[in-house]
Amino acid sequence: MSAVRSMDGRHVSYGALGFVAAAVFAGCAALEGLVKSPPPHPAEAGPEVGAPGYAIWRAALASDDPRIVVSLKARRLWLLEGSDTVLSAPIAIGRNETFTFQGRTFRFHTPRGRRKVLKKEENPVWVPPDWHYLEKAAYRKLEVVRLERGKRYMLGDSTYIEIRGEDVGRVNRFGNFWPFTPGKEIIFDGKIFIPPLDTRQRKIPDALGPYKLDLGDGYLIHGTHRYNRDSIGRAASHGCIRMRNEDLARLYAKVKVGTPVYIY
Repeated sequence: MSAVRSMDGRHVSYGALGFVAAAVFAGCAALEGLVKSPPPHPAEAGPEVGAPGYAIWRAALASDDPRIVVSLKARRLWLLEGSDTVLSAPIAIGRNETFTFQGRTFRFHTPRGRRKVLKKEENPVWVPPDWHYLEKAAYRKLEVVRLERGKRYMLGDSTYIEIRGEDVGRVNRFGNFWPFTPGKEIIFDGKIFIPPLDTRQRKIPDALGPYKLDLGDGYLIHGTHRYNRDSIGRAASHGCIRMRNEDLARLYAKVKVGTPVYIY
């Protein structure tokens, strides 16, 4: 057993395990000094002069109005009032990929620029664009079928799919109609069936978290659900800015429609 002198001059004895613990503590303290804390203000997370987004960043800093500022590089969002930081939170951004399927090309990125909050909504329901279904078709090698009113789509088991009112459902051989559960893809016989926009089956609850801020052109600031909570801090979305639900709730309570949004 060995002894070292404590800060108050006393001798403290450590066994082998004590020295291991002391070494671990010292290592953690050293690592803590190397880990950079997130920038508390966009002034500390600016791009280089002339880099993409530089002019937007400068405009965001020059404003005195309440505003949302987003750094794609830092993957962080700030709510500022004057020069003060009201809120700072990590985000997920667009994954900066291109997807092409059946002659259509989609760009999944979060574009730089100045926008504003056009609309606020609680408990939003997501109406997925076509790419949601086309991605699944490409990944699973499915045939794409776009459902139309007034048509029957026969399945291999002699049942069929049709639209009745605001529902897409399956009709069994006894004529009973069973609507599909909203939020679940309709896949049978190697085909994915895309519901019309005005049906309940094209509306997915809970996908956007508890709130959304609409920035226009399909871009949103929204929350997470149980399948993508670990995406925060990564380039993982199809273009929207994704936040932890608790951070989004704070932002939603403080932001008004018309608030400027600077994305650099």
